[in-house]
Amino acid sequence: MAGAVRAQYAGGMAAPPALSGDETWFRFRPGWSWMEHVAKSAFGQDHAALGRMLRPLLAADATVIDVGAHGGQVTRLLADLVPDGRMVAVEPSGYARTVLRTALLLRPRRNVTVVATALGAAAGTALLSTPLKGAGAMGYGIASLASDAARAAVREVVPVMPLDALVAAMALPRIALIKIDVEGHEAAVLAGAVGTLRRDSPILYLEVVRDSLTRAGSSPEALWSLLAGFGHVGSAVPAARPAMADGDWLFRPAATA
Repeated sequence: MAGAVRAQYAGGMAAPPALSGDETWFRFRPGWSWMEHVAKSAFGQDHAALGRMLRPLLAADATVIDVGAHGGQVTRLLADLVPDGRMVAVEPSGYARTVLRTALLLRPRRNVTVVATALGAAAGTALLSTPLKGAGAMGYGIASLASDAARAAVREVVPVMPLDALVAAMALPRIALIKIDVEGHEAAVLAGAVGTLRRDSPILYLEVVRDSLTRAGSSPEALWSLLAGFGHVGSAVPAARPAMADGDWLFRPAATA
């Protein structure tokens, strides 16, 4: 394989080449940008405000699920909020998991379990596309099951399972919080979590981006309608903005909102 293609898979600094055939499939080789991703994930914290917001809402022994854990900054934060509970970090990307697991080796959290799957409405397999940035680094924070044909990307086959099946397989107790950041597939994750939503009425922390939802075949309107059916009320964070506007949203059962 050509050196430029090797650099792409390693997260090197070469410009991303035009890929075809076998070159489009993800093969992990650590490089400088991978080390930068690990350092940021292990020692950075871009979500301190989220911790301050969620701390009063979570008991120390709560069970929480991070869907789309990426490099693990939010996973570490949530694990610290539930030191006597369970933190399940769900991440389908092989590259992201290398960052996540290495960060957890450097900054251990004993209550974290990493699960290598995507979550969706039904069990199966899917193609995960990870875009390449202009310098050739892996854009692992925006990996998606809905590929963007306009961007160079590498692919990998990943398993898909419903969140309800994951909860059953792991025999998880009541779920207090589910954070979902899956580049537009939030509605599919929730469609596979109906039993958990009914059983536990968890708090939901969601990223909402209309373009991403549309590319995945959904919309903010569909998301709001689905959650309203479970009695959840959304509030924009960190500041108020119009309903269904792009950004992060906290959905809580109406009785506690």
